Amino acid sequence: MAFRFALAALLKYRESLEQREYLALEKVQQEIVQVENLIRQCEQQLSAAQARRDRDLKGGVISIHLQAIYQEETALEELQEKLRAHWQQLQVKRQNCMRAYEIAHRNREVLDNLRLKQLDAYRKEQAKREQKTLDDIFLARRRRSQ
Repeated sequence: MAFRFALAALLKYRESLEQREYLALEKVQQEIVQVENLIRQCEQQLSAAQARRDRDLKGGVISIHLQAIYQEETALEELQEKLRAHWQQLQVKRQNCMRAYEIAHRNREVLDNLRLKQLDAYRKEQAKREQKTLDDIFLARRRRSQ
């Protein structure tokens, strides 16, 4: 008789929950990386715009161009603030996903450990049965030979 874990369906369900939570965590972490890259790009564009403004101010520029540069800087600063706020939201979301994953992982681990203990007990019981069978065979042969 082969080993059959009575809670196999529940273990499979918990494994799928753990996998789902892991994938959700991965997705949030990827979003965080993307937002961090966008923030860096925004900072670089803002630095470039400020450098252009400084260079144009030294060289003399008409006011309409200067106004366009200031508007570009303002738009980049607003975008940067929105990205930073979004990054903060993603950090909170990542923490929530991490907690959910840890709970799912722990729940799956409990069942997996129970399965391993039951499997070990099954193997020990099977070994005892096999040994008993071998002992019975040995005793039967010994009785015949006497």
